[in-house]
Amino acid sequence: MSHVQSILAENIKIARNRLGLSQARLAEICELSTSFVGEIELGKKFPSAQNFERLSEALGLRPYQLLYEKEEWEIYDKYDNIADMKTELKEKLNALLEEVIRKHLRSS
Repeated sequence: MSHVQSILAENIKIARNRLGLSQARLAEICELSTSFVGEIELGKKFPSAQNFERLSEALGLRPYQLLYEKEEWEIYDKYDNIADMKTELKEKLNALLEEVIRKHLRSS
């Protein structure tokens, strides 16, 4: 198994587990056989470009992200956490702003 193939195998497994998907469910979404997905995760097979795209789309990733080394995933995870915090903060600020505006309108 090549280095790229082992990276892909591990990343598909990690991404699939993060989403709570079984190999069978991922295979179903991608219209692939469960055994083929299993062989990819074991590094025995490498997907075609079309199947690579199907897998990445089903996992909510861009194709190149499936080739990230471990260190790059750590950076991606940090970015993802920051993006989540930004969204949460934005929602809280909007709710607070609406509350302040409502109070101001009532007192006017």
